Amino acid sequence: MYSILDRYVGKNVILSILLVSVCLTLFAALIQLIDGLRYIGRGNIDFLFVLYYVGLKLPSIYVTFFPIAILIGCVVGLGLMARNSEIIILQSIGLSKLSIGLSCVKSVLPFILVVVFIGETLAPYYDRKSESEFDKMSNTIGISVTNAGAWVKENNNFYGIAAIINGKKMAGVVRYEFDYSGQLKSFRKASSGELVDGKWKMKNVIVQEMNDNEVKNYFMNEEEWPLNVTEKRLSILCELSESMSVLQLYDYIKYIETNGVDSSRYRLSFYSKIISPFIMLVMMLLALSTIFGPLRSMNMGARILAGITLGFAYYVLNQIVAPFSLVYGIPPFFGAIFASVVFAILAVYLLRRKS
Repeated sequence: MYSILDRYVGKNVILSILLVSVCLTLFAALIQLIDGLRYIGRGNIDFLFVLYYVGLKLPSIYVTFFPIAILIGCVVGLGLMARNSEIIILQSIGLSKLSIGLSCVKSVLPFILVVVFIGETLAPYYDRKSESEFDKMSNTIGISVTNAGAWVKENNNFYGIAAIINGKKMAGVVRYEFDYSGQLKSFRKASSGELVDGKWKMKNVIVQEMNDNEVKNYFMNEEEWPLNVTEKRLSILCELSESMSVLQLYDYIKYIETNGVDSSRYRLSFYSKIISPFIMLVMMLLALSTIFGPLRSMNMGARILAGITLGFAYYVLNQIVAPFSLVYGIPPFFGAIFASVVFAILAVYLLRRKS
């Protein structure tokens, strides 16, 4: 399956991609560390905790920057081969641009699968853990986030939140109230809740109140709960709810759609995760266009700059088009894939164009 030439081309490309990905990750982590220093002194946060917090973010940072690392790494790896006339030698023995490109794809594909696996398992878990730990250390309110939702502790009350919708509403909320001896006093379950004038109004509340003699059960159309979760704290929880794997997002979307809530925002995240391997292949295609396209006459520094520019342009276009698709009612799938299709077409055009 892998020929000697495949392994040789792959070795040059893979080493460059790994080096670039590590450098980008460490650089982004350093920026996040510097930014996190401003929180020292808030609650129990100190320098060691900021280091711990950034360390938990490393898998997510690595996954985020890996597509750009593929672009720059391929430019560097193949560029070095082109500078040493190795690309010309490969073409002189009968290898086409497509064959060289396939050698790169076959070599990098296992690493893409590994990064996708990290993005679906380690990155979401440690992302949620980092934000949960940060919130615990910086606030008196206790927040814990699991795959099933978020848990909030306030005084003797424990609140479970299954879903957070558009940063303003909750769905599937339960409340356990304990007395000071640790005995359960009451259990409440609300279908939804909304923040109105700084107070949480819960709807369709099922109540169970316990005492020494009996358990009372009744239903309330609406009830005000003493939950001290502000819009700012809710936005933090909302961000955590989006740090999910594809399967978790799929279950989450089904849940909120069952409750009659628009899921476009989460479908956009879902489709973006689904097409992430395709995005990485597009980045590789762009790198090949700098080697075999009209940019091949440029020196190495200019090629790297061109690769960085293309990667930045892709990021900007994706950040503009994706939110616009939600605003103007465009199907989330098209919002997620638009930038990738545009740059795939651009890469093919550059590859076919003669210098």
